[in-house]
Amino acid sequence: MCTEESMCSWCSMKEGTKVHVCRRIGGGGLAELLGPMEEKEQSCCNLCEMSEEEWVSHREMMLLDREDRRQSEEKKFLESGIALLGSLKHPGLDAHNRSIDLCIATLTDIFNSDEPNHENCVISEIMPMVLGSPAVYARSIINVFDSTRGHHEHDGERRISIEFRGKESGIRYRVELTFKKSIADGLASRINEILEVNSSYPVSDGVLRGFIKAANFLKFQVCRRDYLNNGWDYLCIDPDDSFGLWPGDSAATLLMCLHDDLTTALEPPMYTLRGGLHDTSKMAFLRGVSKLTIHRLMAYEMAYKRIAEATASMPSDDVYALVSRIKEEFSDPDYAREEPLAEVDYGLLQEEAWEGEWNE
Repeated sequence: MCTEESMCSWCSMKEGTKVHVCRRIGGGGLAELLGPMEEKEQSCCNLCEMSEEEWVSHREMMLLDREDRRQSEEKKFLESGIALLGSLKHPGLDAHNRSIDLCIATLTDIFNSDEPNHENCVISEIMPMVLGSPAVYARSIINVFDSTRGHHEHDGERRISIEFRGKESGIRYRVELTFKKSIADGLASRINEILEVNSSYPVSDGVLRGFIKAANFLKFQVCRRDYLNNGWDYLCIDPDDSFGLWPGDSAATLLMCLHDDLTTALEPPMYTLRGGLHDTSKMAFLRGVSKLTIHRLMAYEMAYKRIAEATASMPSDDVYALVSRIKEEFSDPDYAREEPLAEVDYGLLQEEAWEGEWNE
């Protein structure tokens, strides 16, 4: 039984943190209704009546329950994203539906690729507080949400946005998928006829590819976070045919490429992604969301500059040989991490690549 001079551990903690005042020692409110303590039967809450051992056991159970809730909430983040992407499937377009499954698999891979923390998460939710313990959050490094607005619905569109960070750069990206059901209906209604004719032509999938491109029933827009103005910069990324036949294939490939943005930007055609990357990667570093060291950040910047110069002055085969050598260096996570690179003679690297195994 606690008194004003000698309180139990629970009441002491509550009194010290101003969470709650035990009715045995508090003034006003219920204490006034109860009247003078010597005249009324004293009353206390269940937690206040616990022994020290009971309180420790109870607190441990609350901590375990909170951890279960945290894991459950993180699971819901993924399940919600899968459900939203799954809503873009369409009856009669089996190949398209398989491409959406590929998007879902890519989403799941990114979700499970790293332990989310305050640096790389893009969405978080605080769990119920437990007295005397630090704050705990349910976090996710990828967030999928319905970004459809009224005027989109009026135009017959459904929009799903996916936000995530580059796994090493920490740069935040948004890919917004736009689905037009009425056009998908038209394609589904004639898909069997299109597939039959497609098989009659010598050019592989030429007819089908043409109809899919013309329908444009699922398209996407890519943005990169503008840390200076707290907005979004549009990135003009138009996947070529190598990304996939169905638009969902392209979207899945794009997600994975942007998640590994620093490596993807080494590819010669990715000049749009490289553009502005040197500034954005520095801002992500200043925001504390980058996993790069300054040395490795500078090494990427040097590599991008050399690739741009090589693309403008060298034959295509020589450029790709140079890029292969550079990508091999950066595949080592410790490359240029702890100390600056010695001056790199990229011309010599190109010559070695041409004369050595890259020319075979």
